[in-house]
Amino acid sequence: MSNPRKQSTIFLCITISFLYFFSSNVSALGVNWGTMATHQLPPKTVVQMLKDNNVQKVKLFDADTNTMVALAGSGIEVMVAIPNDQLKAMGNYNRAKDWVRRNITRFNDDIKIKYVAVGNEPFLTSYNGSFINLTYPALFNIQKALNEAGVGDFIKATVPSNADVYSSPPDNPVPSAGTFRQDIYEEMRLIVNFLAHNKAPFTVNIYPFLSLYLSSDFPFDYAFFNGQNTVNDNGVVYTNVFDANFDTLLASLKALGHGDMEVIVGEVGWPTDGDKNANVPNAERFYAGLLPKLAANRGTPMRPGYIEVYLFGFIDEDAKSIAPGNFERHWGIFKYDGQPKFPADLSGEGQKKALTGAQNVQYLQSQWCMLNPNAISFSNSTNQLGDNVNYACTFSDCTALGYGSSCGNLDEVGNASYAFNMYFQVQNQKAEACDFEGLAMITTRNISRDQCNFPIQIGDPTSGHCMYGSSVRFGLVSMLLLFMGL
Repeated sequence: MSNPRKQSTIFLCITISFLYFFSSNVSALGVNWGTMATHQLPPKTVVQMLKDNNVQKVKLFDADTNTMVALAGSGIEVMVAIPNDQLKAMGNYNRAKDWVRRNITRFNDDIKIKYVAVGNEPFLTSYNGSFINLTYPALFNIQKALNEAGVGDFIKATVPSNADVYSSPPDNPVPSAGTFRQDIYEEMRLIVNFLAHNKAPFTVNIYPFLSLYLSSDFPFDYAFFNGQNTVNDNGVVYTNVFDANFDTLLASLKALGHGDMEVIVGEVGWPTDGDKNANVPNAERFYAGLLPKLAANRGTPMRPGYIEVYLFGFIDEDAKSIAPGNFERHWGIFKYDGQPKFPADLSGEGQKKALTGAQNVQYLQSQWCMLNPNAISFSNSTNQLGDNVNYACTFSDCTALGYGSSCGNLDEVGNASYAFNMYFQVQNQKAEACDFEGLAMITTRNISRDQCNFPIQIGDPTSGHCMYGSSVRFGLVSMLLLFMGL
């Protein structure tokens, strides 16, 4: 007969292991919280969304006071950030020390700050070297200030880098041949050595979607985790570009003598609009492969095990630059109003769970701006209509109208109405924002079509007044100058 006490002990151990397994899975996942939006949800609402969805880590792109106050007491681990335009200032140690005092030690008792991101992808080739000589001095001074403030043992400075800082040579395009880019090799050597000395991680942003977007020859399935395309690296088989990219970085670090350095994936995700491959089905497929992989701690061929990962992004941002592509404003797993786009199991258990959206969201009135069918004869006013549509899209988000996007199949009337409505919503539904030289009219009928949603913007639930961001203010100033003939 078996020993009841022994059975009880075994059961308890199994139970504890089971609970630890799933709790560790959830805690492994972080998200990026960007705020480049014309209308933002209140920070406390976003923090509640993080908690409701069991997200225990968040990566920011600044250290905004309102955001930090909202995170206080939440127990959520935080990576705060210094934007690229502040890197030069951080080259002055007194400025760096003051930044740490105002943004780190001030909140240290109430917020679980773990990392400081020094810049964001400062070595992108599109920056033409603007930040190459500014990044290392800023990193050095911030970590020094953290150390002198007595928090350097548990708060580390790091530099989130785009995956274009390393690559494999064209004649040997396999992960094990990875090396850092020649034009920034010395800077990367300094940064990597400094990170190693301070026991800080290397942070990299990996985007399988961009591999697909930037190359028409890229094998489609290789961007996901359940495809058939493979790359053979001296007997090591890679079935997806995420693993191959990550291990190319590991090889690059090894070439500098730091192959065992901790690596954080600071951004990874899939957009849902703005390109023929940016859509909900592809995003669902991507996350359905990524999340279980992370939860199971499968790692990569070169580094099996746990990888710290931050999804990009949490909520759509309609004021982001679209220089990289129209998809830039559609990376969120939640829409602009905090409502989920698709089911996603952030625990990685493989279930099709509904994400918990923002609660008590206050919207503007149920009204839209559309092209007035009685106000125009297309044969006589095509230029006038085109000019007004271009104006509306310049100061709002029309990225859904692009080829292969959710509203890409609209006709001329639909395109004009969509553009007019986006501008109208960004301007908080002001009556004068739905005029366009008499071409537009306000309607209370929802004019959305098929898969093309004509949105209603959110307002401010605390003050009763509508919010608008910097890009809208710029639009208003531009309009004023235009009307003044300046």
